[in-house]
Amino acid sequence: MSNIDNSDTNTLISSISSKRSYTLIDLDLNEYKDTSDSHIDIVVLYSNYNLFINRSILNGYLNELDIKKFLGKVAIIKVPGGAFELPVLASRIINKYNPKISLIIGCIVKGDTKHYDFLSQTVTNAISTLSLQKNTPILNGVLTVESDQQAMDRAGKKLNKGSEYANVTLEILEFSKKL
Repeated sequence: MSNIDNSDTNTLISSISSKRSYTLIDLDLNEYKDTSDSHIDIVVLYSNYNLFINRSILNGYLNELDIKKFLGKVAIIKVPGGAFELPVLASRIINKYNPKISLIIGCIVKGDTKHYDFLSQTVTNAISTLSLQKNTPILNGVLTVESDQQAMDRAGKKLNKGSEYANVTLEILEFSKKL
């Protein structure tokens, strides 16, 4: 498996705004303690592994929320490890902050062994199960790709999966109001 550290910023997405329409909380679990009077609408977790790809997806997501003038509270947290660790860490964070929706961002790049197949299926199933257990919509933003180039295409300006995830998030939040 690959650990993409390509800093080709021409294909990846950067942040477009320092002043956003929503409240952005960069969660440092050692510092952020206020869960009683501060409801968080969206929690986004992203893996430390393949960080350039994951940050590009995150930036595409946050940029689109800003473009759509989302007004809620969005908490982001970079978690240690790779895609395999994301579901269990997401479970703990969802328990703590009880968001309306969550996005889990990661990237699994196929290598020369079957590890990719097992990991992709395990992570996908775990995220699905977690969403049902928590009764919280969780978007699976874990890319499963054949190559570093596919990852950059999907996480970057060519396909901008982050923007797609933001639009789905807004649709689900709007739909949930009707339930």
